[in-house]
Amino acid sequence: HSRILIQTEQYYTHARWSEFDLCLSHCHRSPNCVILEFSDFNYLQAKKEGLENSFVLLPVMTTNPSRLSPFEPDIPIDLQDRSIDIAFLGTITNRRTYLQQEMVPYLKSHPDRKVTIKFNIRNFDVADSYKNTKVCLVMHSYDAIAGGEYHRFSEFGPFGCIPVMEHFADRIGIDIYEQCGGAVFVKNFTHLFSSAEAVVSKIDQGLYKGRGESIVDWWKTGIHWERILPTVYGVSF
Repeated sequence: HSRILIQTEQYYTHARWSEFDLCLSHCHRSPNCVILEFSDFNYLQAKKEGLENSFVLLPVMTTNPSRLSPFEPDIPIDLQDRSIDIAFLGTITNRRTYLQQEMVPYLKSHPDRKVTIKFNIRNFDVADSYKNTKVCLVMHSYDAIAGGEYHRFSEFGPFGCIPVMEHFADRIGIDIYEQCGGAVFVKNFTHLFSSAEAVVSKIDQGLYKGRGESIVDWWKTGIHWERILPTVYGVSF
């Protein structure tokens, strides 16, 4: 049967490779199977394994519209007026329990504040949290060196929260996410929560005035890959 596998995400890590290798190998051996890969880091990993002939690098990276599109606000709540300081809504792997551990002392020292670190798949609840959050987190599931979780970035970006994200191993468009998408990248995951705290403090001081609105405007405009990709590959599309 013809098959298309869409994005390997964070399977190219030491923790997941043996688990996923069987699926990739089956696809590679089949004449009717291709893998559409968003991550240039994962594509390079596939080349090392000799699987590149089964891969198509399609750096769309962002999901537009996302599953939360019906709930995206026309005018975002001002960052200073939001009720949740920090949020992460995703699968709580062993590695991500760090966020829950860091949340405890933060709430103890800020008893009047709110932090949301949990798994939730209900679209309305997730959207409602992002709408009211100052800083949205992205932390890799298994390893520090991993491709970006663009689906999560795509979901909370249009709500205007400030993204504080663990470093992506990808190269394409990363500076654009920083300049236009408001992203703050953190190389060491043990500094992720403290970096989010620092951003919350700046928001409370009024130093991010209007930033949420500019992030939302950027997401609504869309990413023009036809302009970005030639700067990476040096070719026209």
